[in-house]
Parts: sequence; structure tokens; C-alpha cells
Amino acid sequence: MPFRFAGKRIRKAHGLPGGFNGDMLGILRPIHRGMLQFVGFDVLAPQIVYGPAHMDERQRRSELERYRLRLARIAGEEPIEAGRY
Repeated sequence: MPFRFAGKRIRKAHGLPGGFNGDMLGILRPIHRGMLQFVGFDVLAPQIVYGPAHMDERQRRSELERYRLRLARIAGEEPIEAGRY
């Protein structure tokens, strides 16, 4: 697809898993399918971190390091299927 390495990332903060907002992948599906995949972007798997405000400093640093490592190799990631409605 033509926009594979366009350099766009969407980040969203979210609360705890199983919260009142529902399934995170279900929440992201309209964005993945309707705003990104539909217009030609490849959609990569989301990096979800639940409850960062409730983490201690060590846990937050660990998640940030995990994100840093992912970004270092993100160009080699395979896109996910964003699904259908």
C-alpha cells in the first residue's frame, strides 16, 4: 500500500482493561478500518498500555522502553487486518 512508511502514529491514553469503555480493539476498529485502512494506510497492531497513571515509575519506564524498542524496528512490522463492519 502506498502509505506504509508515512510515519504516522496514533497514540491514545486509556484506563484499565475491561473498563466501562469496552474492548479496546473494538474501540479502535473504526479508526483502523474507516480512517486508516480505507484510505490506503497499512494498519499496525496497537501498542496498548492499560492504566499508566496507576503504574509506579519502574513499570512506566519498562513500558516506555518496550515502546522505544518497538519504534526502532517498526518499519519491519507486518500490517494487521483491520476487520470489516
